[in-house]
Amino acid sequence: MAALLNLNPKAEIARQAQALGVNIEAAKGLQDVLRTNLGPKGTMKMLVSGAGDIKITKDGNVLLHEMQIRHPTAF
Repeated sequence: MAALLNLNPKAEIARQAQALGVNIEAAKGLQDVLRTNLGPKGTMKMLVSGAGDIKITKDGNVLLHEMQIRHPTAF
């Protein structure tokens, strides 16, 4: 890493900014899914597993666990 900084001192800053951008986009995606569940007029979501099992839920926690999201922002 030190060699990279000697060649390009702004490389680490660019990587941090890129990682931040990826995390922000992931959080916005989660927000879009979960926003409609909130409040008294929240909508139900239907989740279908690979085996064909169907779950209908309004609970954001269940959605996050059942959606098999692999991004660290979701955890």
